[in-house]
Amino acid sequence: ISANLRDFTSVLETSMLNRRLYPLQLLASYHLAFSQNACNFSVPGAGKTSVVYGAYAYLKNLSQNDLKKVDRLLIIGPLSSFGPWESEYYECFGRKATCKRLVGQISVEEKKQYLYDFNPAEITLLSYASVPSLINELLHFLTANKVMVVLDEAHKIKNTDGGITATAVMQLAEKSKARVILTGTPAPNGYEDLCNLFKFIWPTKNIIRFNSGQLKDMSKSENDPRVKTLLESLKPYFVRVRKSDLGIPPAINHPPI
Repeated sequence: ISANLRDFTSVLETSMLNRRLYPLQLLASYHLAFSQNACNFSVPGAGKTSVVYGAYAYLKNLSQNDLKKVDRLLIIGPLSSFGPWESEYYECFGRKATCKRLVGQISVEEKKQYLYDFNPAEITLLSYASVPSLINELLHFLTANKVMVVLDEAHKIKNTDGGITATAVMQLAEKSKARVILTGTPAPNGYEDLCNLFKFIWPTKNIIRFNSGQLKDMSKSENDPRVKTLLESLKPYFVRVRKSDLGIPPAINHPPI
């Protein structure tokens, strides 16, 4: 076991008082903390939220002058995810986080004012649809604070044809201290869905090495030799815990009576 992993584990033992990560979760969290920018494509039930909180706890624990340090979370996701993010924080750390939901009931002006606040909440929750109207304020927020940006259900930014939401979210990447992609369905339509996901976590690197046209072409043939090259290029940047890894039995489809 490496010294880095031992250090990581000891930080989690002192900060995540209410929850111990399972071995696969611990490794996924360690991978995220040390890469700082990564995708997690694990199946539902694999504990992706706890994995993120583990990495966040480690990065928050770093000294103020450490370039990797983060002290805020911006979570962009569907409204249904906000509650679980808030409750899981308590389940992990044994205390409530200061949270701000930038939802429809709050005026756009109030949202903008909050993003310029000198002392924003530890966790800011925002829907994908809200990003375009707040893009300048969000860029200021990311510049003024040390923020880990989490895209939950990140397949919503897969549109490579210039969709308003995807384009706005992609602008946030370069100003983020750490970038996390979470989705159990990274490529529902084909390999081209992966473009924006990996461009978001590393906007300065050409991880995929193929353009969207080539990826669409590759999706049409299972035996395309380029697929192996693609998967090798992506391997260092994502974690996927499968149902078989969790010991979940295969689904039983009963014929209708």
